Amino acid sequence: MKISTKALKIAALGVSAVTMMVATQEASAHASILNTVNSGKAIGSTSFSRIGVNHACNGTTPVTPIVAQSAVIPTINPTISVATVTNNVAGAYTVQTTSPANTVGNYLFTSSAATTPVATLAGAFQLVQSKDVFSSSIEQRNAANAVIGWVSTKGGLQINEHGEVPFRFTNVFFGANSCVHDVVVQLAVADICKTTSKPPFTTLAKSQGVELWIDNTLASLPTEFPVAAIENSAGTTNLTINRDPIQDPYPASCANAPIASAATNLAATTQANAVTGYTAGATPLTSVKIQPSADDLKQLQFPGWGTPVSGNTFQ
Repeated sequence: MKISTKALKIAALGVSAVTMMVATQEASAHASILNTVNSGKAIGSTSFSRIGVNHACNGTTPVTPIVAQSAVIPTINPTISVATVTNNVAGAYTVQTTSPANTVGNYLFTSSAATTPVATLAGAFQLVQSKDVFSSSIEQRNAANAVIGWVSTKGGLQINEHGEVPFRFTNVFFGANSCVHDVVVQLAVADICKTTSKPPFTTLAKSQGVELWIDNTLASLPTEFPVAAIENSAGTTNLTINRDPIQDPYPASCANAPIASAATNLAATTQANAVTGYTAGATPLTSVKIQPSADDLKQLQFPGWGTPVSGNTFQ
């Protein structure tokens, strides 16, 4: 079977993008999401990912091990931005300020038919029990009892070692009429090395034994977390949901989107998706970024920080 030059080019771009992403994370990320997931699995199915705990608090004297971690999902009026995707690369993101463009349900659905929107990411994430790094953990839930994040305590990670906090994500679709190429969900994460530290942070977080992994370009940051308190390389805790062109196919109206089918003439160990052509529509492919609001960031907590959400208590 002859493979077109265009197909080879697209495949090369995909490998290049993944390689660049991994290299960037290895070079600059500390707290980070360690893998991507795909849209379009069966309704109710889940994908698994992890938050990487990649170093101790190296701004303290002496260097201090991480003993607790708080993670929050964007669920309270999150900031939503859209960028045009060219050759698998997203351009500059533009914040969406009008409804429905600035609502999650305009981009995520429970099936490819796009008849039921995913109104919120609350409940879409769930902590996976693991005691590799932290021996105690609890999910944070809102008033509707949906998970909006989690807190892990009693950490035992050695200073020079790396760890992972696993979680799972409920599957979503981008929709039959959508030209969304990928959705980036940005979690806010606080790594805590000194249990005496708590907001507001008036000096650099790293010197206080707290490292905040928040995008410091966000327009709305709560006063408890000023830009000066945010760790360098912020914004690395992104979970990227890539579109599966077989299970969640692009409509014909999209511009140059891959049309794929499952390859059945390959050995079982090398099964892959085969690009059979490209859409010839005029609507550009887009990338959607969902980021936490100031109200979301205020949910970052651990024992001693604020009031537990919806009555949660910490052991």
